[in-house]
Amino acid sequence: MSSDNIVELSSARAASSQDQRLHPRIESDDRLFTQVVLSAENPDLIGTTLSCTAVNLSVGGIQFRTSAPVPTGSLLDLWVDVSSRPGKFFLAGEVRWNRSTGETNAKGKEEFLVGVQLKSGAATDIVDWRDFHANAYAR
Repeated sequence: MSSDNIVELSSARAASSQDQRLHPRIESDDRLFTQVVLSAENPDLIGTTLSCTAVNLSVGGIQFRTSAPVPTGSLLDLWVDVSSRPGKFFLAGEVRWNRSTGETNAKGKEEFLVGVQLKSGAATDIVDWRDFHANAYAR
């Protein structure tokens, strides 16, 4: 047996524990807008609307790029304009993580990546969002 095929169990566990994704992702560069509904860490952000660019989308979450840090735990309303479908999705979610990209945008502002876990809500398009993703994976 070749030693090239042996994987240390501890390193395999470490690699899998870093990726906490529950659903497959669709890569994206679609536009989205988000408004901060609640932010315990930075109350001054409440009511702020940010123009963002999606990085990837899933049935349960969205990763996007923006020029403002959005603290973990913040609650957001999101309007996602998926180019392959007419209309926008109105969604709600919670910021699970954020980090600097180490890059700046054309205006010289630092860029951030933000991961949002989507929440169910009667006034949102979460059911249509889930249907859209179910059909996207069926293709």
